[in-house]
Amino acid sequence: MFKKLISLLALLLVLTSLAAAQGGRPAELDAVVEQSLKAFGAPGVAVGVMRDGKVVLARGYGVRDTKRGLPVTLHTRFAIGSVTKSFTASIAAMLVDEGKLDWDRPVREYLPWFRLHDRAATEMITVRDMLTHRSGLPRHDFLRFAVPLERQELVLRMAWLEPSRPFRAAYQYNNLMYVAAGYLEGALAGSTWEQLVSDRIFEPLGMAESNTSVLDSQKTDDYAKPYERRKGAVEEVEFYVYQKFGVGPNGAINSSIQDMLKYLEFQMGDGKANGKQLVSAAQMREMHTPQFVTPSGGVPEFDLTSSGLGWGIGSYRNHKVIEHGGSIAGFRAWIGYFPAERLGLVALSNMGTSLPEALALTLADRLLGLEPIDWTKRMNRPEPERKLPPPHAGTHPSRPLKDFAGEYLHPAYGVARIEAQEDGLNVIFPARQIKLSHYHYDIFQGEGGWLVQFVMDRAGKIESVLLPVEPSVRPLVFARRK
Repeated sequence: MFKKLISLLALLLVLTSLAAAQGGRPAELDAVVEQSLKAFGAPGVAVGVMRDGKVVLARGYGVRDTKRGLPVTLHTRFAIGSVTKSFTASIAAMLVDEGKLDWDRPVREYLPWFRLHDRAATEMITVRDMLTHRSGLPRHDFLRFAVPLERQELVLRMAWLEPSRPFRAAYQYNNLMYVAAGYLEGALAGSTWEQLVSDRIFEPLGMAESNTSVLDSQKTDDYAKPYERRKGAVEEVEFYVYQKFGVGPNGAINSSIQDMLKYLEFQMGDGKANGKQLVSAAQMREMHTPQFVTPSGGVPEFDLTSSGLGWGIGSYRNHKVIEHGGSIAGFRAWIGYFPAERLGLVALSNMGTSLPEALALTLADRLLGLEPIDWTKRMNRPEPERKLPPPHAGTHPSRPLKDFAGEYLHPAYGVARIEAQEDGLNVIFPARQIKLSHYHYDIFQGEGGWLVQFVMDRAGKIESVLLPVEPSVRPLVFARRK
């Protein structure tokens, strides 16, 4: 009798575990998410966990709109930022399967007008180079926040952006190379990147709650608003409209946790969705195979060692992980999976903090049976402030402020207009304005730590201004229009 009772109890435990794995929501996972959400002070987050092809957790926590107190649901659309890059890589893989694209064929053979600042990069760069961040270009991200451009015009202007390293010499994360790759994909398919993602990924995967524009998200009845922490308070911020600046293939997708779990299952599988082979198994392996060594992320337990195609590949506490994060004004996202353990996680948040990464690693510890690390405490720290050298006391500008005013031109950025104010200067781009206060001599300090230097000619007239729009290279020279 006693043995029968033990057998029944064992069977009950097995059935209970199986039920949880097939869609139950373990209470301890909910508690972990709630605690992290509170610790970070974020309005909301949506979390999804898959194991052995089954959804273990899929739920929204907190609110998507603080003013109206609207809850995050399974269907709430979040901006996923650079998680989009894996979608762009997937489209490229489809075109490789179709024979329209070769990973290692120079881009110039597809787009003869394509140019980069470095001559060797111009002639040799391939889509593989673009998607593994080895073009030699640093971010140059200020361009995509300051100047609205059509996508082709943006790709053309990349020729005037200075590299910081030789071609293929180092891993340097770069959004603009993904823009160029996405533009090329559209050109090869006779379409646009946005239409390709919709037709070839969203539709066959049944991702009906996903789109490529925050303007589309705002037309629905369930979307998250973006928030940032400023001076200790959580404030709503403006949506970043990618297409306004010609970008998109680097980060424009918006999605729900329900849809992202479908996408995660597709990436963890062999390239099939709903019985249809969207990407060959060979090209799925290519995307998830190390391509180029990357620098350590500074977290000993989470060592990203290489770049795949649209993915980062590394080790988390001796467990192989394939992952990517995303961040854009007011949003943060993380997606990743452990292939050997068939475990995948997604976290989407409507505030720009490390909450998604902290949550994913915290849940991974528990689901992998590892000794827990307090990732919330480890990652919930303010960014260090940038320190500038002390200014020389008692100096003043060489000319009246009105003499610095005018239009200054750079071939990539176009015109930056400088206006004189009673208390300083304003640098005005079409979509961004930087207020300057006097620092010393003819150097002015801008918000965010910029030091802007004016240069005069031998006649004593201001002829150019040096703007540090990209910290990895020399300040860009904007020549004054005569």
